[in-house]
Amino acid sequence: MVRFNMTVFCMAALLAKQSARAFQNGPGIPRSTAAAAAAAAARAMTTVLTPPSQSMLSSEHAHHPRNGGSSFRLWMSTSIVDVDDLNAKIQAKGDEIRQLKADGADKAALGPHVEELLALKAQLPPDETVEAPKPKKTPQPQKQKTLNNNNNNKEVEEMSESELRLNRLSKVNAMREAGVEPFEYTFECTRTAAQLAAEYEGRLEDGAEDEESDVSVAGRIMTRRVFGKLAFFTLQDESGIIQLQFDKARLGDTFKGIKDWTDGGDIVGVRGSVRRTDKGELTVYAKEWKMLTKSILPLPDKYHGLQDITKRYRSRHVDLIVNPNVRDTFRKRAKITSMMRRLLDEDGFLEIETPVMHTQSGGAEAKPFETYHNANDMQLTLRIATELHLKRLIIGGF
Repeated sequence: MVRFNMTVFCMAALLAKQSARAFQNGPGIPRSTAAAAAAAAARAMTTVLTPPSQSMLSSEHAHHPRNGGSSFRLWMSTSIVDVDDLNAKIQAKGDEIRQLKADGADKAALGPHVEELLALKAQLPPDETVEAPKPKKTPQPQKQKTLNNNNNNKEVEEMSESELRLNRLSKVNAMREAGVEPFEYTFECTRTAAQLAAEYEGRLEDGAEDEESDVSVAGRIMTRRVFGKLAFFTLQDESGIIQLQFDKARLGDTFKGIKDWTDGGDIVGVRGSVRRTDKGELTVYAKEWKMLTKSILPLPDKYHGLQDITKRYRSRHVDLIVNPNVRDTFRKRAKITSMMRRLLDEDGFLEIETPVMHTQSGGAEAKPFETYHNANDMQLTLRIATELHLKRLIIGGF
């Protein structure tokens, strides 16, 4: 039993309550100052309530057993905790725990440190329990997306043209180290995409395979779709497009090269049987494949294509790859020229080549392009019209 002066106790409790409320509600007074005032009032209470025999007990042993009636036992710590020092310890312990997590410590190793941190936080007054600031996460750069002509809807991080070139050149080196030539000299094709489409029109049902067929096709990879042990490519040759199917069960170890070495734009040769997929797509089911030409740079975006007029005229080869209508225009123009030449040949006309560089300008009032022939030490002009040499041919008897 502890005997004490009830009047002193009540006055000390009232002082603690009013001091904390006044400082908390007062304008411009921080909460830490209010808590310090309450702690000072509590010190007076501790002096009154602490029994002499228990004055050295620590705060961990303080308890309030309920014994009933008006008597109770109260043990309190005689030391006042320095709030700033406690917050510093909490901060240091939090940093230590974060470092252990970064080093890969497991839960068992972190347990004692977490308990120590919780014990430190429990010593803070309610108004002073400030959580240690968490380190700000460094914002990760946003991944920009670009197509890799894989057609499996997987985007890769955008790389510069030089990085893409180095990446594909590394595949060239990997192929040569594996004993595979990335730029083959010959490959014998037995069919084109258009020939296969015409030959198997209405012949195979969906999901059926012509197991007796053995065809070889070659062309450029336009799209890639890789699904684990199965891959589908879209192949484009001069006549059209056809689908290729690669199965690890059929290709064996060479299937790994399909996944690791091929990219959109590569020219490959494939030999296999003909089948229709369940969706009705005519497909060459590959038995073997060969890299004919490794593409060093990727194709343009397959969805947007090559639309810029300036880029199209400056990169005609790319324009011909990605725009089938441009290839059709070139093909039609060549056929028209060939037809005109054939008609003139049938009528008895003779085609003779005339010089491109002239010693005297022709073309009436047109301003000629002048140049100099170093080997012959001659001033020459670029041909504007063929009339001069045609007149000479007529005079000569044609």
